[in-house]
Amino acid sequence: MKVFRSFMLMALAVSACSHVETRSPAGVDLSGTWELDPRHSDSPPPLGRRSRSQMEDADGTGTTPGGAPPRYGGPLPLLTMVTATEMVIAQDALSMGIEYPNQPYRDVKWGTQKRGLYTIDAGWEKEQLLVETKSKPMNIKETYSLNASGNTLTLKIDLNGERMEDRHVTRVFTRKIVDPVKDPQSSQPAQVQQH
Repeated sequence: MKVFRSFMLMALAVSACSHVETRSPAGVDLSGTWELDPRHSDSPPPLGRRSRSQMEDADGTGTTPGGAPPRYGGPLPLLTMVTATEMVIAQDALSMGIEYPNQPYRDVKWGTQKRGLYTIDAGWEKEQLLVETKSKPMNIKETYSLNASGNTLTLKIDLNGERMEDRHVTRVFTRKIVDPVKDPQSSQPAQVQQH
């Protein structure tokens, strides 16, 4: 019975991944400058802590020398999306780039990529973008979705790891209207030179 159950779980996992599309759906464009709406967003959770049972397993007391809370010691994926208050997204048919203030630029291609210790699967489930980062210390699932008007971006983040309790975070962003007069990168009509 256990073998059958394991087989069914694996089959469900494979079938769950097979419906992810690797091309952007028509009419869904996440491009733009997005600002956090703190009233509708979860606060960033404390990251890197072990679960209580794992802390107690470490030394039997649940404390570390000096009384500091224990921290996870392995390499973690970048978790900028959990704390970002602004992001600038550029999306095309095969990928998207995300620029966060004072953080490294992030490039996400649709499909599966191996980057060092991490495997990243990105694709579309209907009109939602799913980005899953899998590694030994932690798995991260990001779900990006727009509201009907396209002016609100909801980012749901699920975090789970070997040495931390599962965390679920929702971050809501509103589209920032860029003033072309103040933004030097916006497209402006070319000036005609006079002779």
